[in-house]
Amino acid sequence: MCRKLVVTNEIFLGARPICYEAYSLPKGEVVELTEKQIKDTLKGLTTDEVYGLALTESGDLILDTENFFTTNMMKKVHTNTLIPMVEDDCLANLFYIVIGTHKEKGNTIYDVISSRYERTSFTEEKVKTLLDMHIISAGAKLDKEKIVVAPLEKPEQSKPQQSADTKIEKATVTENQTK
Repeated sequence: MCRKLVVTNEIFLGARPICYEAYSLPKGEVVELTEKQIKDTLKGLTTDEVYGLALTESGDLILDTENFFTTNMMKKVHTNTLIPMVEDDCLANLFYIVIGTHKEKGNTIYDVISSRYERTSFTEEKVKTLLDMHIISAGAKLDKEKIVVAPLEKPEQSKPQQSADTKIEKATVTENQTK
């Protein structure tokens, strides 16, 4: 089964990065992934999907500002200590990531997770306010006063076509077995 992994934090041991934490959908569990595991997933070598990070042409990991609208991420440097990766962007010690929407009483409600793995829902007004304050770090952006939510779906890659010769060969083997 394909897991959707939303990267929330980068974990450091002192000044050295050691892994990333991700929120796994649909189960809601927290998993730790090495840089190599994330790169392999982004290259399509696993059945999982990673959101929040992207690969450069040189193979380095960067924030996925284009598809998942990731503007910042928390760094976990000490026990229970989170600091923003891009410190001049925001002085918060907690970020939210939008992971979907649903309707309640005709209003759009935004499902979010925090960098401390709280799962909750916000109204449209609260999401706009948190986006303005740069406290929502990924999953949504403001576009002319309208909230755009990043889709948690990767575009399907085309499957290689089976050659006609292989199809004929299989049909011949099947016909021979029935005789």
